[in-house]
Amino acid sequence: MRWGARAVLVLLAVAAAPAVGFAQLPIDTGRQRLQDRYKKPASSQKLDDVVRKLNGDDPDARLEAVRALGEMNEPKAIDYLLQAANDPDMRIRVKAIDTLGNIRAKEATPLLIQQLVLRSTDIPTKQRILATLGKIGDKRATSPILDILSRDVDPAVRGNAIFALGDLGDTSAVPALEHVANDGQDDMLKRLAAEAVRKIRERPEPPVDIPALSDRRKPEGAATP
Repeated sequence: MRWGARAVLVLLAVAAAPAVGFAQLPIDTGRQRLQDRYKKPASSQKLDDVVRKLNGDDPDARLEAVRALGEMNEPKAIDYLLQAANDPDMRIRVKAIDTLGNIRAKEATPLLIQQLVLRSTDIPTKQRILATLGKIGDKRATSPILDILSRDVDPAVRGNAIFALGDLGDTSAVPALEHVANDGQDDMLKRLAAEAVRKIRERPEPPVDIPALSDRRKPEGAATP
């Protein structure tokens, strides 16, 4: 066989041979780097677009922006949801408050409490805030909610306060709830309070983290039995 023919056969064999594993690695690694590089800017751009809608004049667009913020895994989204929780449009305000509860945003607790205790806050908004604080589960809300329960004369608001205390599961609320359950004037609120007490008492205790015996280091130089 001539050398020219042999060269052709060698080239064909090389072309037909399976690709070596390391040849694929740079391609995959490069693709991953590109994804990581552009993921953050894309997320930032999306947030900017949503905030633009939130600050616009169209109520429907602002409502859509609140929905989008609730689906974002972005810490700044909570700040904008808190902004929307004070929107003059009740639909947007209520949606933002509900969304903060759905994502369990503990960062929102202080501002929600502040809004809850304001006299200017309307009853429907108070009810939503109470439900949201219960969902969030931050026990910093227990004392302000107990205050609402003791002072507010609106049965609907007091009912929401009782529900929220039951969801929070703070045992410090039990005496006040038992007082409502045993000595209250409203039969509905008495039943709600009794149910909240039961819910708190049956709440499982948080797991106790006991360090493994192997983690307890012996004093240096101690004899091994």
